[in-house]
Amino acid sequence: MDADVRKALEEAKVKKELSFEFYEKLLNVVSDLSTKALIKDLMEQKDKHTKAIKEALEQGSLDGLGLDVSCRWKGLGIGKNAKPEVVTGELTVQDVLLIAIRYEENSVKYYEDLAEKFKGQPAGDVFDRLASDEACHRNDIQRMYDDIVNMEN
Repeated sequence: MDADVRKALEEAKVKKELSFEFYEKLLNVVSDLSTKALIKDLMEQKDKHTKAIKEALEQGSLDGLGLDVSCRWKGLGIGKNAKPEVVTGELTVQDVLLIAIRYEENSVKYYEDLAEKFKGQPAGDVFDRLASDEACHRNDIQRMYDDIVNMEN
């Protein structure tokens, strides 16, 4: 594995770990049980990705990364401008979904930038697949948000 690719994966691993830590802190703050369940699911996704990246780094191989991707479509634009002012125990499921959408959108952009940086190399294809994977998560969260908003209106 190329040193630049290894460095990019190390940075990606740190980003995943920071996201996990944020969700963990959020989990300790919120009180609503359905919101807690959603946060736990988001944490499991981050943990799964962190483990896959760690394994790739340990093995020095990109072969197993981003292979379970099945979608790559634009997001709905939900969550771009909305942001809770303060993280409190009163965050709703909608608030947490908006936070998660922004995290996933940032991850998509991060991997797209890496895919462009390593374009024409095997690592570029891997980072493109990882961007697709993050886009799938973002889109799933946006659909959940849309369903909740439509249910309440």
